[in-house]
Amino acid sequence: MAQRSSEQVALTVLVVSEVPNFWSGFLPSLFTIATFSGGDERKAAHTKSWIRRGEIQALGLSLALGIAASILAEEPWPFIGVLAISAYLIYQYESALRLGCQDGLKLNMEDGA
Repeated sequence: MAQRSSEQVALTVLVVSEVPNFWSGFLPSLFTIATFSGGDERKAAHTKSWIRRGEIQALGLSLALGIAASILAEEPWPFIGVLAISAYLIYQYESALRLGCQDGLKLNMEDGA
């Protein structure tokens, strides 16, 4: 098995660490989702729609970055790392959304609470 160069390792680490930035750019924080997502069915549907829209956009950019980095590194590890961190982030955001819509505090920002 060929030894990985320090540049390949560094590229993988940098790519994987950049993925959460895409997600935080398109989505609110996990706290915000879990705290303010609940309410009537119309509000919950609106929130789910926008969260899923953000997830799709963040995932698309993440996968594009992973593919590009794997091509540059000439190895699959950047892409595999992007898949792993993306799966973790999808789990976190979906859990926050589920918690917010089911058991969250159901706070409204306009109420000043």
